[in-house]
Amino acid sequence: MTPVDLSPQSKSILVNLNGEIMEAARAKVSVFDRSYLYGDSLYEVVRSYDGRFLKLDEHLDRLGKSAQLTHMTLGQSLEHYEKEILRTFQAWRELPGHRDADAYCRIVVSRGEGKIGFGLGGLTTPTLYTIYMLPLELPTTEARKRGYHFKIAERLRNDPRALDPAMKTGNYLNSLLAYLEAVPAFDDALMLNRDGHVSEGTTFNIFYVKRGIIATPPLDIGILDGVTRRLVIQCARKLGYPVREVRFPKERLYEADEIFMSSSVKEVFPVTRIDNKRVGKGEAGPITIALEKAYAEARKQP
Repeated sequence: MTPVDLSPQSKSILVNLNGEIMEAARAKVSVFDRSYLYGDSLYEVVRSYDGRFLKLDEHLDRLGKSAQLTHMTLGQSLEHYEKEILRTFQAWRELPGHRDADAYCRIVVSRGEGKIGFGLGGLTTPTLYTIYMLPLELPTTEARKRGYHFKIAERLRNDPRALDPAMKTGNYLNSLLAYLEAVPAFDDALMLNRDGHVSEGTTFNIFYVKRGIIATPPLDIGILDGVTRRLVIQCARKLGYPVREVRFPKERLYEADEIFMSSSVKEVFPVTRIDNKRVGKGEAGPITIALEKAYAEARKQP
């Protein structure tokens, strides 16, 4: 696969900054923006298929729920964000070579600019938003055949009572440090909660298979309600596989027949090693493969 230039200077990236579409290199955010000062922002990521964003309404609905959980009053409606995402996508597809291309889209909503300090009385603007539209950087066929190798991070997942992972915020240091703990020896990290139960990955949900039963951590453990996770569970049940949303220790992963992860961009992706221990036969298992195909069919539905 040809490497994609994702640098800010790339002509393949467009940014919509509060309604103005421009090349990424032109986009500027104030040093007094609270996303810069405190990580006080929300975000969502969606990708398109054949010119249509998958589950965009569900992503924006989750954005609204994150705003409620963070006591953030959105200065724009969810309908406005949808309109601007589609408008930016249309402009992006008019770039040379993008007519039939699909995109990675990220929307970031900051609480706004203001005086230094936590008080909301110091805000000088309503919420500000940025929409990033860039080429998809997808795993290669070789990477999918190899599968991901994950490390169980020593850094614990944020406790929901401290910073609830159910809020999709720009305050990402917890996951970032777990990721840096894992790479480059591993592809990414999985995180445990304070009770030693597996929660989720740094940017993805996790599933394992044992004797034909699929298990995944429950939402109330303190994980993101993944849009892709929901669709994967629907696909699994439609295929007749039992799905259990249960707490489990890392040792269950060492004993698993199959493990896979889910995310908006990577969809269903096999995991073949955990902490240098081979999973099953060290390749995508039959249930993982079946779910990859089922997901590919399900995403075609309106």
